Amino acid sequence: MVVIVVVAAFLGSLPLYFFIGSEFFPAMDESQFRFIVQLPVGSRLEESARIAAQMEEVVQETIGKETRAVQVNFGVPTGLSAIWSQNTGPHMGWIRVKLVDPGKRKMSADALMDKLRPKLLQSFPGVRIFFVSGGIVRMLISFGYDNPIDIEILGYDFMTAQKLADQVAAIVRQTHGAKDVRVSREPDYPQQNIVIDRERAALLGLSTAQIARSIQAFINGFQASIFSDPQTGNQYYITVRAQEADRASVGDLGQIFLFNALGRPISLDNVATISRGVGPIQIERKYQQRIIHVTANTFGRDLGSVAAEIQEKLDKIQLSPNFKIKLSGAVESQRESFTSLLGALILAVILVYMVLASQFKSLIDPFIIMFSVPLGLIGVIWALFLTETNLSVTSFMGIIMMAGIVVSNGILLIDYTNRLRGRGMGLQEALVLGGRTRLRPILMTTLCTILGLIPMAVGLGEGSESNAPMAIAVIGGLTVSTLLTLVFIPTLYSIFETRFKREIHSEEKG
Repeated sequence: MVVIVVVAAFLGSLPLYFFIGSEFFPAMDESQFRFIVQLPVGSRLEESARIAAQMEEVVQETIGKETRAVQVNFGVPTGLSAIWSQNTGPHMGWIRVKLVDPGKRKMSADALMDKLRPKLLQSFPGVRIFFVSGGIVRMLISFGYDNPIDIEILGYDFMTAQKLADQVAAIVRQTHGAKDVRVSREPDYPQQNIVIDRERAALLGLSTAQIARSIQAFINGFQASIFSDPQTGNQYYITVRAQEADRASVGDLGQIFLFNALGRPISLDNVATISRGVGPIQIERKYQQRIIHVTANTFGRDLGSVAAEIQEKLDKIQLSPNFKIKLSGAVESQRESFTSLLGALILAVILVYMVLASQFKSLIDPFIIMFSVPLGLIGVIWALFLTETNLSVTSFMGIIMMAGIVVSNGILLIDYTNRLRGRGMGLQEALVLGGRTRLRPILMTTLCTILGLIPMAVGLGEGSESNAPMAIAVIGGLTVSTLLTLVFIPTLYSIFETRFKREIHSEEKG
């Protein structure tokens, strides 16, 4: 009867797993967030600065009491810092909002971000705004991904890739829980196309590289030398570039003069055709293939269910030849981590069984003791379900810890029962006395562990929310496993000893 009840409880708890959400790592409140701002392509830096100032006012009006500082960055920086900047032009930038400490405000950083989002979108139509939660800590635990959902579209053709990216973005926007959908490639950026007539240039003694360097020097300039101040010792770069009046219009490009090996000046429009056009600001590649990223955040719904719904819709898209779609980002890292942790859990159970088998010098006793692990899974599932905690890497680590802890209760019961039987006591008497004698140490060790984990599970202190799922998993699994172990393990031991009778050797008297 006991076995039937326990098995029914285990099987009845398994469906609750489908009501538990999943995520890579628990969300952390780093007291900051930022949002990326994209004005229409071609906007001047002065317009971007004006919009940024108005956005600062909206931030102060909406969540001003919760903010500590606002940092604004627009345009492409100069020097080596441009390598790390995500800004692709004067029309693009970001605004970081730093909040007061969590103990001094009533709403979390994600809640404040969600409160600000509709205000900005309503106040600035035509401006694309994408929020990014957290800071450096969240980026590190997400392996560098800014957004939890990152859909990679790999393919060569520009037009086909852009249409596919728009289709994928529309799918993500229609998914409940997906926010801040963004397409990485920005099309229709104004540009001047210079097509060089290679044959004519070669006849005039000019190479393509020479023409390109001349154009770059005319527009951007080049470093000619370094001046050292004899009085202060400071060094200054000397950059040579055409005067602003000589490069104020598109027509000035054709009047760039190139000099061949004979020193003869040749105008650019004599060896090249200059025309207006549009194109992407930057072309990203992965594995030497052109790639477009469609990214999104999640809010109000767990990452696992959002990703599963998006993946189901992506599988229905008819792809053009030589095109590929892959759901990446934190979702991919989550799947890989869960697979690795599941393997670690199985390996831990096997290793514990091997150690117990060597100590008990039996294969049956460790087999009975290992039933404490599935009993603990019942408590883990119910604890995560009742506390509305998502299954994450942290809670998965708690499950592995729980598997190593709960077997100690079974060891205490089985080991002492074998000792009593070794003294000549009967099976049923040994089980009753063993359970009664080992009840106190089992409850003591269990209560000490649970009480020690309660502060972590409650989330006391800043940053403790990242470890709370681990404590909740251990507390739930240990509580249920302890209660069921006291009844189920002796019952299972009695069944095995009755079916497979064996002789317990008497203890040696020293």
